[in-house]
Amino acid sequence: MLNRTQDKANPQRAYSFLKSLAYALRGIWTAFKSERNLKIQTAALCVAIALGVYLGLEPLEWGLVIFALGFVFVTELINTAVERIGDKAANGQMSHTVGTAKDISAAAVLVSALTALAIGIIFLFIPLFQKVF
Repeated sequence: MLNRTQDKANPQRAYSFLKSLAYALRGIWTAFKSERNLKIQTAALCVAIALGVYLGLEPLEWGLVIFALGFVFVTELINTAVERIGDKAANGQMSHTVGTAKDISAAAVLVSALTALAIGIIFLFIPLFQKVF
């Protein structure tokens, strides 16, 4: 039996991790290329980070802003996957079940975006307004 030190040094395990990372990055890139909303959300992410730097957010504020941005990004990626799987499963036909799944998935994106918007208003836009005016 291998001990933890030997297991961590296993080159096959490192290779497997790098392969998994490459697949994940390919998934992000594929979604980014094909999804208009993901591009918009990435632009919003850049604006939020720039505002956070400008405002000098505290670590807890950064944590909430970054969590909110990640929450939106993750739900958009999941929504994209649900849409692709649903479209493939429906074979170009109308399917009530697939449509419902896609609607629910889109609702998750909406909820995450509204949550991020609330966090952005509280920690970015109100402080920006106070700083400028």
